[in-house]
Amino acid sequence: MRKLSFLAAVAVMSLVSTTTFAQEEEVIEVVEVAEAAQEESVEIQVSELPEAVTATIAADFADYTADKAFKVLKDEKEAYSVILSQEGQTTIKVLFDSEGKAIEQEDAQL
Repeated sequence: MRKLSFLAAVAVMSLVSTTTFAQEEEVIEVVEVAEAAQEESVEIQVSELPEAVTATIAADFADYTADKAFKVLKDEKEAYSVILSQEGQTTIKVLFDSEGKAIEQEDAQL
């Protein structure tokens, strides 16, 4: 009887430790994914934007000023996210591909 109780206790502890280990592994994966997402967006100087992007901003967003720029990966391709603002008015975030085409645009929360 004593051996059976000991064996049952060992089995329960093994099950609990395996479950705990699996949860820790999931947390590590989430942290790794978050770190990878941070690496995909790098702040750059507005002056470092490609000429095609600056030309599109000058042509299509002439009333705006580029405040911040980020080099990002969008669908595994290089893209540029730019925060644009109008004096005393709206602020928008525009995503450009490397050829200067505006891909996405949304209101920016600063």
